[in-house]
Amino acid sequence: MSLDIAILGPDGSPKKHVSIGVDDHYRLMQLVGKSGGLLARLNDYYADAEFEHFELDCLAEEVRTLLIPCREDTALLSFLNGLSELIVEAKQEQKALLAIAD
Repeated sequence: MSLDIAILGPDGSPKKHVSIGVDDHYRLMQLVGKSGGLLARLNDYYADAEFEHFELDCLAEEVRTLLIPCREDTALLSFLNGLSELIVEAKQEQKALLAIAD
């Protein structure tokens, strides 16, 4: 089971996504802490969440700030880099990102 962050296609199914496993999710939430930022919406690994198109610039900035503290954690770094790319694509398509608990 993973938590997928996705851009949905026209048919409502994930068009492109990045996934995070439970152990990496735990480490991510430790970094996010109680900052109250957008990434805190992912706190519940088993719940869906949404990031609206107008929130993506702020989400991208939050992701950028986490790249340095996790630079030694290759799995988490890979997820954050993938999320950064997904944010860019979602912004270009003017779409929201959805966190889908699988």
